[in-house]
Amino acid sequence: MTIRLLSSLCFALICPFVQAQKNYTELDCMVKPEMYINLASPVDGVLSDVLVKKSDAVIKGQALARLNSEVEEANIRVAEQEARLDNVIKGKQLQFQYAQRRLQRIGDLFKAKASSNQNYDDAVIEADLAKNELRQAKLDRERNELRLKLAQAQLEQKIIRSPIDGIVVERYLMPGESVENRPILQLAKIDPLQVEVLAPAKIFGQITPEMEVTIRPDFPADSEFPAKVQVIDRIIDAASGTFTILLELPNPDAKLVGGTRCTARFPITSTLNANRSSAADDDLPPELRALLKQ
Repeated sequence: MTIRLLSSLCFALICPFVQAQKNYTELDCMVKPEMYINLASPVDGVLSDVLVKKSDAVIKGQALARLNSEVEEANIRVAEQEARLDNVIKGKQLQFQYAQRRLQRIGDLFKAKASSNQNYDDAVIEADLAKNELRQAKLDRERNELRLKLAQAQLEQKIIRSPIDGIVVERYLMPGESVENRPILQLAKIDPLQVEVLAPAKIFGQITPEMEVTIRPDFPADSEFPAKVQVIDRIIDAASGTFTILLELPNPDAKLVGGTRCTARFPITSTLNANRSSAADDDLPPELRALLKQ
């Protein structure tokens, strides 16, 4: 009867203080965008248009803003006109072909001693000049095409494009403002997202790169997403006894948002509560502590 009573007391008083080890470890975490970008202009100028709003989704290469570009557009129109030398080149080709035929005829006459040396020399020089003029016309066309490409590149610098797929976080400037040494927009990359975990030093060495981790964010509620360990901090903070783990969290459907708190479940045995039983023993009556030691 006494043994049965002690067993009941043990179950009622001791067992609530003893927590069985789990085959996983859960740690608090934070979901963040993989990167933030303050988007600026490579050239100075005045902003003419901002084509996106805060929270808009953007894709890589999308035009987000434009600077005043009247001068560059005028330069392109001029360069396009200068690059159109097809008619000039065709005319030079006809002149060259005519000079060659004339040289052939006079050459035949000169061989037959029916033409003078002067006529033959004039035909040779005329053919050479026509050939050089044709070559120069082609060089002029190539140079003007390069000028056109330069004008187009200068115009392209007036268009601010997105370097990533992401969302607009902030608009800093409005049309009419100067962009000199100032960011225009802030973008955030949200696929993949980054999960930051502050882990206790006691699990250092148990976390490995590419380890699969289950993320349970606060939003959307009651949801789970797979992530992988990307970076493991190799230095433990002595003051807090923690180190940082960064996870890569795919977000192709944009279901997750940055700035959300979460819980990361690592596939390692939990040892965080292993010492709770000894602490609980100190709160037991002396008789039960003596029984447990037997």
